[in-house]
Formats: sequence, structure tokens, C-alpha cells
Amino acid sequence: MTDRKKLTTRRGTGSAARKDVERAMREVSGDDQPKKRIPFEVPVETHRKLAGMRANSRDNVPVREFLTEAVEDLFEKYRRGEGRFAVDDIERILGE
Repeated sequence: MTDRKKLTTRRGTGSAARKDVERAMREVSGDDQPKKRIPFEVPVETHRKLAGMRANSRDNVPVREFLTEAVEDLFEKYRRGEGRFAVDDIERILGE
């Protein structure tokens, strides 16, 4: 008899499969910039509000996009000098 492959829910360890997934994600997101994860814990109430915003958005906007928008607004706030914390050389850090 032939050996049967065991079914599993684990992803394969092949790097080729992962590269395909990464390329597909870049194409879908429409953004060629590499991504980096930021661990971010928020109070339960904030998480609930973000989940509600996602659920009630017309296009089911991911929470990640709301957070990206908030960070971009934060950069502009610091560029105007309105940030809560003192940051030296903010123009050099933010560029543009």
C-alpha cells in the first residue's frame, strides 16, 4: 500500500510559498513599501471602538487602515509642533 499524507492545518515551510504570498499581499494592498509589524496593546474600550468602526464602515475598512491614518495624522501634528512630547529634529525624522 502507499503511504497516505497526513492532513494538517500548518503552513508549509517552503520559502517559495511564502514569497508568493508576500508578493500577492503587496499587489492587493497596492503599496510597494515593505511592511514592519508594531506590537500595540490598547485598552479593551479602544479595541471595541476600532472594531465598531471597522464593522460600520461602508467598505469594511481594516482596523490597520484606521491606525495607519491615525499615525499619519500624528506625524502632521508633530510637524506643526503640536505634539504632546518634545521631539528634537522632527523635520529630519519625518522628511518631506
